[in-house]
Amino acid sequence: MNKFLFLTHRYLGIGISLILLLWCLSGFVMMYKPYPELSTQQQLEILEPLDFANCCSQLNQAELASSEYSQFQIQMLNQEPVLLLVSEFGQVSIVNLKSGQQFYGTSEEMALAIANDYARQHQYPAPTLRATITNDQWTVYPSYDPHRPLYQFQANDDAGTQWYVSSLTGEIVQIITREQRIWGYLGPVIHWLYPTILREKAQLWNQTVIWLSVLGTFLTLTGIYIGLKQYKVMKNGKRSPYKGMALWHHYVGLVFGLLTFTWMLSGLFSMQPWGLFEPSGASQERQAIQGGTFTLDQINLTLEQVSELPLENTPVMISGMNLQGSLFITSINADLDINRYRADNLRPSTLTETELYNLATVILTEDGIKEAAMLYEEDSYYFSYHTQASFPVYKVVADNKEQTIYYLNPLDGTISAKYDAANKGFRWFHLGLHRLDFTELFRSRPLRDFFMWFLLTGVTLGVFTGFFLGIKRVYRSFLSSKD
Repeated sequence: MNKFLFLTHRYLGIGISLILLLWCLSGFVMMYKPYPELSTQQQLEILEPLDFANCCSQLNQAELASSEYSQFQIQMLNQEPVLLLVSEFGQVSIVNLKSGQQFYGTSEEMALAIANDYARQHQYPAPTLRATITNDQWTVYPSYDPHRPLYQFQANDDAGTQWYVSSLTGEIVQIITREQRIWGYLGPVIHWLYPTILREKAQLWNQTVIWLSVLGTFLTLTGIYIGLKQYKVMKNGKRSPYKGMALWHHYVGLVFGLLTFTWMLSGLFSMQPWGLFEPSGASQERQAIQGGTFTLDQINLTLEQVSELPLENTPVMISGMNLQGSLFITSINADLDINRYRADNLRPSTLTETELYNLATVILTEDGIKEAAMLYEEDSYYFSYHTQASFPVYKVVADNKEQTIYYLNPLDGTISAKYDAANKGFRWFHLGLHRLDFTELFRSRPLRDFFMWFLLTGVTLGVFTGFFLGIKRVYRSFLSSKD
């Protein structure tokens, strides 16, 4: 049995140690350079300030009147206000609010006009259309699916900026520079095994990462077992039978082997294999909070008054959504300043803690609430990491076995996050073990940097020595076969 484990560890290491080494090295990059995507604020900064001059036409299309809607957005597109309507079934309809005409996608000519307008606003040279693509390395996320195909533009600036225009809505959905692309390849593309040719085949990518993680976890476990078994006092007084690079591999493995195992295992958990840690989602709770859909007549009533909204904060978007059966609208500017109004009379409407508590009772019933209060600082589940968490937030803890936690946005009452048993398991067994961000202290810099660099360097050294020994054995076998 021991001989089998020794041979398994050796030849499995030869087979996958390069992947493990790349995971370690790219981990250093991932500490500082996440996968490039637009944050909420960056998306808002792209938009032009709203201009309601000569706006807004009443909508009377039979196609629109026959649907019920869950939300809408008003924003500028190509210097004209447009309305994006989302039906209760998720279908998106787009209407030009000056002409009142519905349009069914973005032509190449319109996309070029949008790109030129964006370039003028942000002082880029005149852009050129590189290609119309289904996806590429920087648009492989499923969230881009509704916008495909995408118009890819090159800004022709020193930074090598590119942006992608949606063929559905005309929105700019991704912006990326040459520097971001380089760090993206060195970090997340390697770390997540994200080359486009593999990632676009979702099932193949999923199974590849899962089984490589399983093999890496097993390799680490056998290494820990062998390392402990070989660590003993010998006649010559030494505690290891190895020398040279093998001695380094033995001792580094003893010190950092357990951490290597937890990183391998938590990497496996990131894929939620075989349904493990799959969350239930919060769609039912969101529907309960909204309390139904709204009609085109309600939207027309809002459009009659929308030009009367105060625009001194330079809003770039107005959005509408039901809350307990009543339609409310919010205006938001590029600095994420939000103002909320009743849609029927445009009176300012700020949610009170009592109203937030009432929303919590809609989700859980009053008897089902264990705790409900405004949260002003980070806790174990709601905190900043790469992106800034918004505070305050209204925290609701369910009085059930799982003690499910909901975080409600106090500005509009929407659910910002939900943590049931699966989400909590994912947070601790993937995110916690993988990032070691168990407490606020471990998330604070520069302490986190020193801590993670020390641990990641140790794990990388253990993997590198194993990789070196594997290459050395392959090379020796190759020379022997030639003799």
